[in-house]
Amino acid sequence: MKKLILLLLPVLAISSCGKGPETITVRTGSSDLFAANDSTTQQTIADTTEGDDFIQLKVGEIAAIESLDPLFATSNSELRVINLIYDGLVGIGNNGNLYPLMANRWNVNEDSTQFTFHLKTTLKFHDSPAFENGTGRQFTANDVKFVFERMARNDVPAFTGNQFSDIRGFEVLQNELEYVKDSSKRVISEINGIRVQNDSTVTFVLNRPSTDFLNRLAHPMASIYASESVPSGPIQQAAGTGRFRFLQKENNTHLLTVNEDHSSNLPDINRLDIISGINERNLYQEFAGERVDVLVELGAATLLTVADSTGELLSSYYNNYELHQVPVSSDYPLYYNSKSGQANKVNEVLDNLNQNSVLISNSLGSLSMTKADTTGTLQSDNTSMGITHTTHPFYRFMLNNLAPQVNESGYSFAMSASYAFNDQITFTTKPYPGTEQVLVWDAPIYLLSHSNIQGITVRHNPWNLDLSSFSMNGAN
Repeated sequence: MKKLILLLLPVLAISSCGKGPETITVRTGSSDLFAANDSTTQQTIADTTEGDDFIQLKVGEIAAIESLDPLFATSNSELRVINLIYDGLVGIGNNGNLYPLMANRWNVNEDSTQFTFHLKTTLKFHDSPAFENGTGRQFTANDVKFVFERMARNDVPAFTGNQFSDIRGFEVLQNELEYVKDSSKRVISEINGIRVQNDSTVTFVLNRPSTDFLNRLAHPMASIYASESVPSGPIQQAAGTGRFRFLQKENNTHLLTVNEDHSSNLPDINRLDIISGINERNLYQEFAGERVDVLVELGAATLLTVADSTGELLSSYYNNYELHQVPVSSDYPLYYNSKSGQANKVNEVLDNLNQNSVLISNSLGSLSMTKADTTGTLQSDNTSMGITHTTHPFYRFMLNNLAPQVNESGYSFAMSASYAFNDQITFTTKPYPGTEQVLVWDAPIYLLSHSNIQGITVRHNPWNLDLSSFSMNGAN
């Protein structure tokens, strides 16, 4: 039996062109979402904290928020803050229905290959240092075109862009940018399936009919942001049009303030602090010390500390905390790399897998497995199984408990120090080309809050943090 190699964290012990434009679908919003915003980015943090009625909510996120870039988001934690700062063309209402968000209406042609959006003309990006004068400018259809053409660039992750590769000309531009390294020799510079008719009208033309295109546009990965906010790397200084405006980052905290010009049902919050990037134990201690008001997507080790096997809060915490399981779960998939040639070995591990030993408690959800495809690939003699590096606490919890069972099947198991994907890697948490999903953790989402915090939930999708009914008892 090979020696088990563990580079994973231990379980935490926490103490306390289609047809013409015949219209078959039209959705219309009730009003413009924004009015002109006269504030400037010279407004200081202190300016937002004046007054006796100031309400500050401090939210703890389990995974690190490393950027505010919709194309670089790799966790629900990042997607949740992105969904607060930015809007997209399509929104999801409290009833789960899609509605025009940055548009007044949309039209879809008969065979669902052409989607035309008639945009709101009064929307402005938040005031931000991203703009030369600090003042947000008007949103136009060209901003939509910029965002989707950026998805095709080779300096951003391909995962998001691949979701929109059915837009006519998307893959053509993607290949041009990827394979023609000399920019002076490139002849294609835009996606011809994104057509800007004027400042307030944009049309997407798809290669084939799509029944889920509007749903994809409602995801935070399709958020609209100002081109001025895009540096050489991921966005850090956000300029969106959403419910909250990004102020600044202080250490592990992103500071946001409510966008009073947004027409949605805004929560009674002056400042929203989102704390992330600290380990699960310390995040819980921040919560227990009342320096964090609510923990969103409670980590597995924390849940095992404060709840029983059914996910109910332990009686010893009744007077201080409230634990809420939202009607949404989160998937954490593990992908097998077929180029590693270890399909038979992976299937052996899956055959012997004991779910109860991986998840420990019924409150943590369930695992589902799909055998790796063993046809058409040579089988390697390598008995070492490796996985690309990940810092996500949910993945590390699962992998830490999976490792002994890999060892019991006669194989060693180690996490790479690198995020890079190569042929020697057996598993990855990202769907790279040549990978197939073999294991999925369906994890319930729990929110843990202090007893004076009410009305916070996650609705319809794990990235949709709903603060519209928020209240804080005892707030000034």
